[in-house]
Amino acid sequence: MSIALSVEAFASWPIIVSNGTDPWIAALAPPQEVMATLSAEVTRRAGRPLVAPTHPGLPLVLRTEFDEGLQGVYGTDSVVRMARDAGVDTAHLQPLCLAHQVRDGANGRAEIYFVPFESPEFSQLRLDLTPTEPEHAGVGIYEAGTLTPILIIGTTDENLERWWPLRFNAASDCVGTVATTVLTINARPS
Repeated sequence: MSIALSVEAFASWPIIVSNGTDPWIAALAPPQEVMATLSAEVTRRAGRPLVAPTHPGLPLVLRTEFDEGLQGVYGTDSVVRMARDAGVDTAHLQPLCLAHQVRDGANGRAEIYFVPFESPEFSQLRLDLTPTEPEHAGVGIYEAGTLTPILIIGTTDENLERWWPLRFNAASDCVGTVATTVLTINARPS
């Protein structure tokens, strides 16, 4: 199974800030076309409708890591500025695959579909956020590698918090490809 989207669909996603209900404080907002195409595919694959995130976003900083390991050093505005400085909002994200995980827990079996990405700009931002004086940052420890660039498409339950931070393993999680196509326009000779 392969999903094809234009290469432009994965470029220049705007930075959004949470209204306080999301598991992240700042994220990249995917275009509606990307979410609609990917949601249709995962619904088909799952054989039933899935719960989509209320505010789709590729998290840059999770709320828990901000509250516990960054809040004493940075505010939300600082995180957004640093993300722009790292070029996260103008970057081209490279989708790695369509991924799927299953977890069994106290509330039963839960499934998630997501797209992991490769992004040097994302990785640079995460490193840039590392506090130089962690004793001022909070009660927890911020670790840049804790979060990788992942866009959740849908889950079988409404508790998105339970999945973060989402660990990605290409060998076991990838169930399909997300191909990017280059739009070419053939001009007619005059």
